[in-house]
Amino acid sequence: MPLFYGARQSQLKTKEGKKLWHLSLVKVGKTVGLQELGEKIAEKSSLTPGDVHNVVRNLMTVMRSELLNSRSVRLDGLGTFTMKARTRGKGVENEKDVNPNQVSSLRCHFTDEYTRPAALGTTRALIQGVQFEKAGKHGVTGGDAGEGDTGGGEVIDPME
Repeated sequence: MPLFYGARQSQLKTKEGKKLWHLSLVKVGKTVGLQELGEKIAEKSSLTPGDVHNVVRNLMTVMRSELLNSRSVRLDGLGTFTMKARTRGKGVENEKDVNPNQVSSLRCHFTDEYTRPAALGTTRALIQGVQFEKAGKHGVTGGDAGEGDTGGGEVIDPME
């Protein structure tokens, strides 16, 4: 299934006073939760949905523990998770004055896995072979989240 897109006009004007248009991805259906993921993974393996849920919950617990112990977590074929801190203000003048009170936000950053074949440049695992399709006038219509009709949009493969 392709990534559906539409056009969105910028709220900001350029120096010439024009509001430019940009590609905006369109989401289809509701967000896929742990229950549905577990069922889909169980269909492709010898595990039950309960087994899959147990593994995923334990994965999240162990990942959180490792991330909060200043480690990065790499899942082969998926990517790497790392904690990032943003600080408020312009910083401090002396190294000894750096402290946790400067942290304005703490986030878990994800970098998808990539390979570097010599002739092709960088290939990202999660987006390899992605295709784009223009969404219909009112977004994706008909069908369910997995079988939406887009009104006959053009399919574009950015990897070609």
